[in-house]
Amino acid sequence: MTYQPLALPHGPVNEDRIAEAAEFADRVLTPNGEAWDKGEASPETALRDAISRFTGTAIPRDLGGFGDGVATQVRIYEELARRDMGFTCALAVHTNVTVAMSLSPNAGLRDAALPQLLSGDAVGAFLLTEPGAGSDATSITTHAQPVDGGYSVTGRKAWVTNGLYADIFAAFCQTDPGSGAKGVAALGFERGAAGVTVEPALDLIGSTAMGTTDLSFDGAFAPHGAVAFAPGTAFKAAMYGIDVARLGVAAMCNGAAMGAMDRALAYAAGRQTFGKAVIDHQGMQWILADAATSIEASRALTFQAARHFEGGRPDATLTAHAKKLGTRSAFDAISQAMRALGANGLMRDHGLARQLAAVRVSECMDGTGEIMNVVIGRSLKAQA
Repeated sequence: MTYQPLALPHGPVNEDRIAEAAEFADRVLTPNGEAWDKGEASPETALRDAISRFTGTAIPRDLGGFGDGVATQVRIYEELARRDMGFTCALAVHTNVTVAMSLSPNAGLRDAALPQLLSGDAVGAFLLTEPGAGSDATSITTHAQPVDGGYSVTGRKAWVTNGLYADIFAAFCQTDPGSGAKGVAALGFERGAAGVTVEPALDLIGSTAMGTTDLSFDGAFAPHGAVAFAPGTAFKAAMYGIDVARLGVAAMCNGAAMGAMDRALAYAAGRQTFGKAVIDHQGMQWILADAATSIEASRALTFQAARHFEGGRPDATLTAHAKKLGTRSAFDAISQAMRALGANGLMRDHGLARQLAAVRVSECMDGTGEIMNVVIGRSLKAQA
C-alpha cells in the first residue's frame, strides 16, 4: 500500500526519472538498507550506480547533466529516501559536490572532474566542518599555507559524509588566519594523495550507509590548478552549498515520512483488533491524519523553497524553514507509524527504526534546528 500525498511541485518534473528512482529504490535500497545500516555490507557499488542515474538531474546539459531541474531532484530524493534515507544522504552529498564543481570558475578543474562525478567513476565529499568549527564556518582552522605553486594544507576535518568511498575531497581551508570568511578557499584533493589521511568510519546511531569519517591533512599539497573557489569567493560558494544541502535534507525527510506512512497504512489495513481492521479505529485514523497533515505542510514548504532555486534566487530563510519543518515532521510521522505497528514497529524488518535514526542524524546535518532558528530569527529582526 502506497501513501499518496497531495502537495505537488511547482512546475514540470521528469516523471520518467522519478519512476526510475522508485524502481531503483525498490530493487536496490529496500532489500539492502538494513544490511548497510548494520555495517554488514557496503553500499559503494550501489552508490556509484545511483550517481550515474541521478546526480546529473539538476546539472545543465551543456555541462554533461540531464538538465531536469531542482523540482525533479527533490522528487528523486523523496522516492529514494522513502526506502532508505541514509543511502540517499550519501547520494545527496555527492550531488552537492557535483553542483559546486559545475559552478567553479576554474574551467580546467571543472572540466576534468565533472565527467567523473557525473558517471560515478568518482565519489565526492564536502569538507567544511571541523572538530572545533561546525555551524560557525568562519572559524575553520585547517590552514592552507601559500607555497610555491599552490598551498600546503594542515588540519583536520570532521563528519565527512562519503569519507569511506570518496575519490575527490572538496576541502574548505583558511589561507589567511584571522581573516574570517575572506580568507577561505576551496581546494580539491584526490584520495590517496600524500598528506591526506581518511580515518575509520564513525560509529553512528544510524545512516551507516553515509560512510561518515574524519579526515586529516598533514602538509598535503594542492596546486593552483586544484583551487575550485579562490579566497573571497569560496565562503559564498560554501553557504550556497549549505542551502542546497538543506533543501535536500527537507526533501529526504519528506520521503522518509511518506515511507513510514506506507508501512503504517499497510499494517493497519491488514491487522485485525476487536473485530475490525486497525485502520477502522478512529483513534488510529486520527494519529495517522495528524502525521499526514505534517507531511503535506512540509512538502508544500519544500516545493516552495525549490521554486526559488529553480529561479536562480534561493531564499536562505525559506530553506531554513523547510529544513526545520522537514526534520521535525518526519521524526513525528515515523514515530506515529511505529505506534500504528505496535510492538512490531520496533522490529528492524519494518525499517522504521532505521529511518527514525536517519532522520535524527539529518537534524544535525547542515545546521541543527537551532541554527535554522538563527537564520529565521535574523530575517524576523530585519523586518522589525
